[in-house]
Amino acid sequence: MENEELACLALLKKQTESVPLYSNTWFKLVSYKLDYYYDKREFKKLEKIITPLLEIEEAPDVFELQLSYYYSKTLAYFGKKEQAKYYAQLAISKLEKIYHIFEDPMRMVEIANMEYVFGDRQKAYQLLLLAENKFGKRGDPVFHLELHTNKGHIFFTWKNYERAARFYKQALHWIKDTEHDAKKVIAYSNLARTYQLMEKHKQALEHFRHTEELLLKQNNPRLLAVILIRTAEVYEKLNELDKLRQLMSRINLSDLSHGYHETYKRLDNLTTSKSKPSKANSLQLN
Repeated sequence: MENEELACLALLKKQTESVPLYSNTWFKLVSYKLDYYYDKREFKKLEKIITPLLEIEEAPDVFELQLSYYYSKTLAYFGKKEQAKYYAQLAISKLEKIYHIFEDPMRMVEIANMEYVFGDRQKAYQLLLLAENKFGKRGDPVFHLELHTNKGHIFFTWKNYERAARFYKQALHWIKDTEHDAKKVIAYSNLARTYQLMEKHKQALEHFRHTEELLLKQNNPRLLAVILIRTAEVYEKLNELDKLRQLMSRINLSDLSHGYHETYKRLDNLTTSKSKPSKANSLQLN
């Protein structure tokens, strides 16, 4: 698969160099290249490619929209939140001008996501509904995953977990029988976390288990550590300390971001204190 992708990139590069600079075909080929690096989350390469492209004065509206969106995501990745917000608003304003002729369903969902992150969540939801009305009859599982996942995010943020779970469940339905394992991880983990907050422990554990199995195949220790600690929290609620202890022994603190350290310490202390015998029970009879 990797060799095929590299061959595709090489072909894109060759074709881009063979067509007139700034022609419609040139913009389309560069757009494909940007899509590739964004899908791979290669933000350093995206930054290198996008920076000179921002200087083009007469680019098509859709291309400018794509640049603003990807550059915002790139800046956010590097922690430049104010600059990211500026380019997000540019992307949103560009979309508002051209959405009625827009024919890229994924881009509409991506811009709705940007509106959700940086702008107005009610507006983001309306944009998602617009995308669904315009493209909902298409049977693209990735589109429907992203559409319903973003709907779920909005209701999750509003703490309406029932509706969030409903949309996350639809997202999982569309993607679970595909080969998009990384996207399946997102779908299962979103639903698992929502079930956890709803205290639907059995469903939460089931979906965390599916997520864990996928992550073990992908060799993703950082995300796996998050899933394990969330699972541990469920066992804590169920007071199943043996299972909690087994999970904690599998988690490396170094794999967890700082935001999870307090939870890790609390759970670790819980298993340690419960495993220690009391003084009365530790007395030996002579």
